[in-house]
Amino acid sequence: MKKFKILLAIRSLELGGAERQFVLLAQALQKQAEVEILVCTLYGGGVLEADLEGIPFICIHKKGKSDFLFLRRYRKVIAEYSPNMIYSFMPDMNLFSLFASLKQCKIVWGFRSSSIEVSSLSFFSKLYFYTQRFFSPFADRIICNSCDAIAFYKKYHYTMEKAAVVHNGIDINRFYRQDLEACELKKNLNIPQDYFVFGLSARMDIIKDYPLLARAAREILQKYSAIVFVALGKINPTILQECQAILGEFEKHFLFLGAKKDIERYYRCFDCILSTSYTESFSNSIAEAMASGAIPIVSDCGESAIIANFNQDCYTYLFAPRDLQGLLLALESLLQIRENKELVESLKIQAIEHIKEHFSPQKMCEETLKILREA
Repeated sequence: MKKFKILLAIRSLELGGAERQFVLLAQALQKQAEVEILVCTLYGGGVLEADLEGIPFICIHKKGKSDFLFLRRYRKVIAEYSPNMIYSFMPDMNLFSLFASLKQCKIVWGFRSSSIEVSSLSFFSKLYFYTQRFFSPFADRIICNSCDAIAFYKKYHYTMEKAAVVHNGIDINRFYRQDLEACELKKNLNIPQDYFVFGLSARMDIIKDYPLLARAAREILQKYSAIVFVALGKINPTILQECQAILGEFEKHFLFLGAKKDIERYYRCFDCILSTSYTESFSNSIAEAMASGAIPIVSDCGESAIIANFNQDCYTYLFAPRDLQGLLLALESLLQIRENKELVESLKIQAIEHIKEHFSPQKMCEETLKILREA
């Protein structure tokens, strides 16, 4: 049987959410007997290249913005490999794949974000954004990781009639429950073992609404003991100062730890994963923490409600964005059952199984492959 040949293309394999999804997809596609893949990047040396062991890989070695001959080299790669399909990630690689292929094979674009602040983009990012919009009718299909992303690009007048949603996959070999490691990390962070840990994993961006969580945390900490809040993500000094001012004397119970490379270790000590964003696409942090054994409480935006919903009815897991009272209601509903150890344990197990069943790399691969074949 002739194999279905796919060229997977991305700018580079440096650390990033889109890049991790790209690698997970490549690993899953490589296991499909009827599929042949080749991974192609513009730039080499990315740390995630090590995860492509055993997968055919080629780098075009683009030499900066002044290197225009890279399109000829990319064209040669495409001509020699002769794929049935090019599936590219990110705006620049989407455009370059379209131009270099001369439409001699099917082209599928991958959109991995939404709610972009277009006005604040750099000159070249803005150029790619609007050029991609102009050429969007020429893509055979567009794959987004959320319905919110489709709505966002429609608002900017992209041609999205051929767009489809494939949710992200979660690497359960990296994100999994490990209670002994969680206990050790709590000890290192000076968190008593019996404390209930509410965790947030998001960069300090205005859309993540850290001040809302700080206001809710202050009220919760006034009423309940043996609780700590932990925040992971790149720190914005202005937002941090605002949150610290809101927390006041309760600041010592809210740990702002900054960005962490070994974030999976920190997820394992979360009893609850929080998301207070008021815009979102597909939140990897919610799903990754759930795979690590955290119970979710999330704002209702993007795909968060879908990720967090495993038909739990013993507490409130969802609240409206920017709704302080709704967030407080959800937090208190979970705290009121925390002494029921069997119930809490059951919720953690259900969270893990929900992610394994609905957001596995294999499921992402199967849904992606179906779209690619039908393009």
